[in-house]
Amino acid sequence: MCTVTDTHEREWQKPNGWGNRSSRIHRIPHKAVGPTAQEMAESKPRRALGKADNESVKKRIAPTGQQARTAFDGGMSQLAQLELSLSEKSLLKECEEVIKRGIEVFVETGTALLTIRDQRLYRETHKTFDEYCREKWGWARRYADRLIGSAEVVKNLSPIGLTLPTTETQARPLVGLPPETQREVWQEVLASAPDGRITAQKVIEAARHIQAQKTEERRTERTEKIIEISKGNKALNFPVPCSVVLCDPPWRYEHCETESRAIENHYPTMHLSDICALPFGKNTTADCVLFLWVTSPKLTESYQILESWGLTYRTCAIWVKDKIGMGYYFRQQHELLLIATKGNIPAPAPSARVSSIIKGKRTKHSAKPDVYGIIEKMYPKLSKGEMFQRTPRKGWHGWGNQV
Repeated sequence: MCTVTDTHEREWQKPNGWGNRSSRIHRIPHKAVGPTAQEMAESKPRRALGKADNESVKKRIAPTGQQARTAFDGGMSQLAQLELSLSEKSLLKECEEVIKRGIEVFVETGTALLTIRDQRLYRETHKTFDEYCREKWGWARRYADRLIGSAEVVKNLSPIGLTLPTTETQARPLVGLPPETQREVWQEVLASAPDGRITAQKVIEAARHIQAQKTEERRTERTEKIIEISKGNKALNFPVPCSVVLCDPPWRYEHCETESRAIENHYPTMHLSDICALPFGKNTTADCVLFLWVTSPKLTESYQILESWGLTYRTCAIWVKDKIGMGYYFRQQHELLLIATKGNIPAPAPSARVSSIIKGKRTKHSAKPDVYGIIEKMYPKLSKGEMFQRTPRKGWHGWGNQV
């Protein structure tokens, strides 16, 4: 056991049981032993540096003249190390060429894939392009399409002489945009990154900004167009009562997936009750037939129109479109052409009865395939009228604000 006495001497006592003599005490000068390491660590607060200690610290920190010269020479040596040797400069050039080549690779790869896909150069060994990409290169079709799209983006940007995307991820957000929009977005990206630090996120943000601007511009233009069209609204009034009527109502949809897809962006729509209230009977003969265009979601409402106009449903034809559309359950690719009659209108002659499948390309919004010839062949001698007509046709009376 150790204790420190008032005279700064340390006593050591032998544990009990060491011999028969009484415990011996040895006095040891303090300077010879001093505090233990644990005692120094636990002592608080630490003592302040004395004058002698300060002088010692200064000597350790302040370099001598020789030390200063050595440090200067070392700094110059480091600067000399920054300079590249001829072999290092050659190596740098070689590496930069590899990087440049790497930038070009994704463009060339995408272009090659496009050629293989469009010319079906895979057909000898693979059934589909998807299968070729997966088995030959281990790529999903989606990745191959991204490379193709990115290559086309760079091709579209090249004529304007700007710095081009250096990676596929920089070009990817521009895929699918019209070429002029791609150029606008890329110019905004370059303007927002004067230091040349272009990231995919910057491209995405610029694309969203430009697209939002264009959406608003289109919305304004369409609104102005609809207002102008609405000025031409007039009451339904054929010059003479018609026995054959073709009608494509401006259906109003309660739901649309995006604001930009709203029907009202293209033309004024009508509420179902307003369509039902049109004076159909006053503009048709007692015996007449109606050809009514209707989409699948509006099928129930179409029967309400037929009932309001005093017509009886007979049959329908189907327009099969060349392109798929939108839909909440099925993605729509067809429209219906209902046939309903009033009175004692005769059915078409057997020679005038065509297939119920009408094939035609989908063009501008709500435009329908040409069925005038089919109807004219069915009823060549009866008077004909078209409700909500867009383009005048010889031999037909038209009504609508777009005529």
